[in-house]
Amino acid sequence: MGENKKYQVKFLPSGKSIKVSPGYKLHQAILDCGLTIDTSCGGVGTCGRCRVRVLKGSANTRKTKFISEKDKKNGFVLACLVKINDDMEVEIPAQKEKKAKIADGKDYVAANKSELINVEVSPWIIKENLIVEKPSLSLGTSDHYRLSKSITEKTAIKDPDIPIHFIRRLPHDLRKKDWNITVIMDKKNGVLIDLHSGHLGKKIYGIALDIGTTSLVMYLVDLLSGEIIDIRSGYNPQIKYGEDIINRIVYSNKRGGLSQLRGVLIDTLNKMIVEILKGIDINARDIVSIMIAGNPTMMHLFYGVPPKYIREDPYVTVANKFSDSTAREVGIKHLSNARVYSLRGIASYLGGDITSGVLASGMHKSEKLSLFIDLGTNGELVVGNSDWMMGCSCSAGPAFEGGGVKCGIRAADGAIEKISVDQDSYSCNIDIIGDCKPEGICGSGLIDLIGEMYLKGVINRKGKFNQDIGNKYLKCVDKVCRYILVPATESATGKDIYISEVDIDNLIRTKSAIYAGIRTLLEEVDLGTFDLEKVYIAGGLGKNLNIRNAIMIGMIPDIDIKKYNFLGNTSVKGAYQTLMSDNKYNESIKLSEHITYIELSVSMKFMDRYVAGLFLPYTDMKDFPTVEEYIYK
Repeated sequence: MGENKKYQVKFLPSGKSIKVSPGYKLHQAILDCGLTIDTSCGGVGTCGRCRVRVLKGSANTRKTKFISEKDKKNGFVLACLVKINDDMEVEIPAQKEKKAKIADGKDYVAANKSELINVEVSPWIIKENLIVEKPSLSLGTSDHYRLSKSITEKTAIKDPDIPIHFIRRLPHDLRKKDWNITVIMDKKNGVLIDLHSGHLGKKIYGIALDIGTTSLVMYLVDLLSGEIIDIRSGYNPQIKYGEDIINRIVYSNKRGGLSQLRGVLIDTLNKMIVEILKGIDINARDIVSIMIAGNPTMMHLFYGVPPKYIREDPYVTVANKFSDSTAREVGIKHLSNARVYSLRGIASYLGGDITSGVLASGMHKSEKLSLFIDLGTNGELVVGNSDWMMGCSCSAGPAFEGGGVKCGIRAADGAIEKISVDQDSYSCNIDIIGDCKPEGICGSGLIDLIGEMYLKGVINRKGKFNQDIGNKYLKCVDKVCRYILVPATESATGKDIYISEVDIDNLIRTKSAIYAGIRTLLEEVDLGTFDLEKVYIAGGLGKNLNIRNAIMIGMIPDIDIKKYNFLGNTSVKGAYQTLMSDNKYNESIKLSEHITYIELSVSMKFMDRYVAGLFLPYTDMKDFPTVEEYIYK
């Protein structure tokens, strides 16, 4: 075989094809074609979701528990386990595009009316009409000098920074409307954002953007009033390269991986902006600023900065605060002159999204001992008050986002979001997102399920099924047991929706990491969970979180439920606040410097607490007195 031998792989039903070298992974070839293939493990064969069917050609693959012998005979394989050594024709199963759950104003991405009333409006992006002094033989100063002088006289900005691309246009723009111009300035940094010939209206707009590991949320905001004009959201397209940040960091290290991850993200953001512009009567040039909040890995990928060393000892970022730039420089189309800002992060796994969240919670101004929990693909925590704050990341994994759970899915139409178990029959009563049949279980439903199964005796403290209680929904074959929640005849997939002991183990490990992180942070300052006066829960998971069930399984402290407050998507809300006010932006910088980061991967206390948490709710029931009382009453 020659060194330049290439194999052609055609994908159906799209009809797209690609030529690749021998040994190239089928999973990677699918991604290279711009196609979507469901995966959560980043292509290492542990999630079983990248199932495809080989119609022509031979598949060089490894054995996997996710493909039965019958399926194998019918051509089914896991794409990530196939090395291409033949011309192939491959069928990719149809995958319905899902939207992130933003059904109405009650959803976690939205802002309520009280927040709009209370938002501090202190504009640091300003729009001013100027009349620049004309040159003459007796006043032969440069166009640049006279523009700068006019800006200073009108705005008090000394030595304004006028980028070179505006200087190139300056002779024409000044003279086009007889020296009448409109400038848009970053008052805080003294930078010219845009320059128009003639005098324009005062209206200007900005975008507050949350780049989450799972979802993207965008607010279009009136910078003069604080009004939120429009909200857009969707899934982060990088999910197809891995559901958690570790898998994406690993993928970014592959040849061309960083460029792919950044490219799909920027493309999606551009599409979201186009959708906004279609629905409103606003000139794109009047959208003049973008404020971004995101975890460190997402921010590195957005700016095209290698995140490799975030996951390698001693776990450092390239930057916690990225330089201000223009939309053109970062690849955002349609808003080319808009200034792009980002909230400052704290450390390797605690980013600007947490700075933003703590800012939105207001806990940094309170004397009460408070705990901030961001429940999403990762688990980030901050504890403290106005005097001190400490934070950490729990490395909880994507289990509560549907990853690592066979029937787990994200919160979208068809997801089971609430579950209760009937004590007598052990049947499950479910609430589903959307008017449709169930497809799987999302995070809030999984927490409900574990709590309900423990409370009703379906599982024991180790998460193992009690097989002698007469549960007719428990199906065991060759010592492998499944608890059927929805039979195949009633599901959207035509397959049983169930939970297994392997799934339960993954969920227990996740909840244990979160609680261990909380305990470890508090013990660093000789405090305990019963000292907490306020708990703020942020993130998409929390909106439908049943606090009682979360306590029942040992994920959050067993304290008075009234102390818990759900805040929604605080990442975008903090970005919104800082976009509207230079005071809030300055506050966010100080706040990020005020949080001490604790690296849990080297903490023996954390490991001890983590191991102790591998029981329901916890090894020592004294940590959960109300659960103990309820279970053993």
